Amino acid sequence: MLHRGGSAGLRCANACKFVLLPRLSGRVAVVRSVNSNAMQPPKYALVKDTVPIPCTSPADSWLKAAPRGAYTTARTVNRDAVFELDAHIKRLASSCQQMLDNDAKAGDQHPSEELNKLSDATHLRPRVVASLAAAVQAFRQDSPQHEGELKLTVLISWESGQSVIQSHVAALPDRPQPPVKVQARGAPRQNATAKDSEWVRTRQALEKDKPSDVNEILLVTEQGLVLEGTQTNFFAVVDNTVYTAEEGVLMGTVRGVVLEVCRREGIKVRLEAPSIHNVDQWQGAAIASTSRLLLPVHVIEYQQESKPHKKQFQYSKGSSLLSRLEQLVLTEMEHCSETLG
Repeated sequence: MLHRGGSAGLRCANACKFVLLPRLSGRVAVVRSVNSNAMQPPKYALVKDTVPIPCTSPADSWLKAAPRGAYTTARTVNRDAVFELDAHIKRLASSCQQMLDNDAKAGDQHPSEELNKLSDATHLRPRVVASLAAAVQAFRQDSPQHEGELKLTVLISWESGQSVIQSHVAALPDRPQPPVKVQARGAPRQNATAKDSEWVRTRQALEKDKPSDVNEILLVTEQGLVLEGTQTNFFAVVDNTVYTAEEGVLMGTVRGVVLEVCRREGIKVRLEAPSIHNVDQWQGAAIASTSRLLLPVHVIEYQQESKPHKKQFQYSKGSSLLSRLEQLVLTEMEHCSETLG
């Protein structure tokens, strides 16, 4: 039997909830995406509520051009299920609530009765499910040859007391291959707990200067505490203990899986942001997101006393803590998958 724990993330084994989507016949691939049509230009599907509209842009470009709103990015598992949909819907509802409250405090008009309902996950759920299902169906009709997983992005925006749900679907990219390099040089965002699409535009300046071989930019406080990446949660291993920030970060769904695996396997965790000033004491580092899952980091570039520095990590397959944790998370995802009969 599958059941759910707390709202902070996935609780497996015996712990996921899925929404079954329109099925595409054929074999399915668990967790990893399959780039079966690499020579053709990428295709995207977009629906406004449940009505398909033309789209030729990837999710980030679409979000930058779309009205500001609350958004979330999810993924399929085995192509027929959505991973942690309840957590994503609850995060959408929470983000809507925070954004509407902030607008009211800033002197804007108080939200209408309809907009107040956006903070109710139970009320929101059927609208999100219907929008996602329509977007997935549109993508599959246009790309019947795609056999891999899907990246699902939902945006809720509002104007003049009315709300709109848009859902964007694209092929889920393959996980980055080692060596994975990150840079620690970004300032923390103002409100990490609300997934506000304005952040997609704000982080553009950081991404513009990101070298092509850098996978992620890490956000660091003035005191040198590494909070998260622009699109990821961050972990460091010090003295065989996993460190990850609890305050000032967005609680990603994959982060929830990592913490649950650590709890089950007896791996020590400290919910504290690691300090870049102590990076020489780190045994390893990793980033986590919908597309990357848990991804060990091999190179961190950072500044210290205005001078560039670089820390490299090596992982023994199967023996290092992060390599083991990476595989445990992958297995956990597979165990929590469910397909249509």
